[in-house]
Amino acid sequence: MKMMPKPVKYLRIAGIISLALFFSCQAGYAAFSLSVTPYEGGFDIRFGKIDVSLGRINKEFTVTLNSDIGTQYRLSQNFLDPPSTIEGVDLPQKALVVYAVRGSNKYGTLNVEQDTPILSGKQLLYTSNQAGDSDSFTLVYSLIPSPDIASGFYRGRIAFTLEPVNGAQDPVNVIMDISVDFSSVSSVEIKTETGSRSILLKPGREDSSSAGVIFDIKGGFGKQFRILQVIEEQPVSSDGMLLDWGAVSFVGQSAQKGTVPVQPQPLSARQDAVYTSSLQGAADSFVLEYALGDLSQQKAGRFRTKIKYVLEGVGFSKTQLLETLNFEVENPQVFDLVVAPESQKGAIEFRNLRPTDTEAKRNEIVIEVNSNTGKRYQVTQNVYSDLVNKAGEPIRAKAFTLRTESMDTLGSLRFPNAENVQKGYTVLFVSDKKGSSDKFKVIYELAPSRDLKSGDYSTRITYSLSEL
Repeated sequence: MKMMPKPVKYLRIAGIISLALFFSCQAGYAAFSLSVTPYEGGFDIRFGKIDVSLGRINKEFTVTLNSDIGTQYRLSQNFLDPPSTIEGVDLPQKALVVYAVRGSNKYGTLNVEQDTPILSGKQLLYTSNQAGDSDSFTLVYSLIPSPDIASGFYRGRIAFTLEPVNGAQDPVNVIMDISVDFSSVSSVEIKTETGSRSILLKPGREDSSSAGVIFDIKGGFGKQFRILQVIEEQPVSSDGMLLDWGAVSFVGQSAQKGTVPVQPQPLSARQDAVYTSSLQGAADSFVLEYALGDLSQQKAGRFRTKIKYVLEGVGFSKTQLLETLNFEVENPQVFDLVVAPESQKGAIEFRNLRPTDTEAKRNEIVIEVNSNTGKRYQVTQNVYSDLVNKAGEPIRAKAFTLRTESMDTLGSLRFPNAENVQKGYTVLFVSDKKGSSDKFKVIYELAPSRDLKSGDYSTRITYSLSEL
């Protein structure tokens, strides 16, 4: 009886043939692959939880490029999703840089051997040699913390693309997540230029008629905000006198990221915005300068109040009192009498008089009072003698008269009509009830007379200012 061959042997032979054909087919495929491996392990670019105090953070990767396509290739990177928070705040571009370690490759050219900011769009990292040999190198991603970075968890995606320079080979893509958990202590420091907690203004000297307040905004707030100036009450003296709002102005200077008022503005009872940040609420600094205006119409005294600086969110809901500073204006007492022309301050003279003169002789002076005491006052003249010539001979009293004339005068003129000049003390003017600064004219006239002896005539007159 004829025996049948065992089928198992045929199966083994068929298996060996199939396996040989499989490896033969595999050998026909070209090698073209990319791997990006974190030095610390894992599968993404993870910076973890950091803050400004930690300084620059580096994350190192080994890039491996396998190729036997026999042609030049290149590696590039591109942000699919730039790192941002869930609220939509982007990580500043300058905060994240990349560089390849020089000499870590063998054949090709490293295109980022120095710190290179990671921008939107494709960025070339590496170009192979002409033969397209396999290669590897070290790639470093660095996060540079700064106060411009707002607190938050930033997440994004970056794509690495390996592709031939010229060829039909399909590109190879590797996508990695990138994450940063950044903690920034956002704050606003406010201090006067002198370091005190008071803004002091006093007229008369350049170094005291203005004062600066320095604002140092540290850390990014991530959203736009404003700093408001709130005056607690209108500046008031111990006796209840108010300083006009327009007596002091303020202006902003030196802001780099945000905006400040660039034209002087008077103090007011409003909540005035003295600073508006950038849309991202970036770190910044600026100076708020306070300056005195014209105090001639202000009462004397020390006027005090407090100024509050309040942070108000524009892109977020937040209101915070930042600082409260004392504010004080010292307006020294002014009580002065000015007589013009100066030559008339002590004497009234009429020169070259003749009995044949037909017109009256006239002598005018202007009296001005500067006062901020808030009290009523009067101006008095003291005539020491009759109007006499060098021989001491007087002119008849009725020929010598005076009258006072308004120069937008606020107070009361005592001689609106001509009256004889009397020896001794005579009140010429009384101020208004507020004791306002004022100005008026005194006109002295000498009527012509045929019995007048020719010559020069004069008398001594002094003027005094006194409170009532």
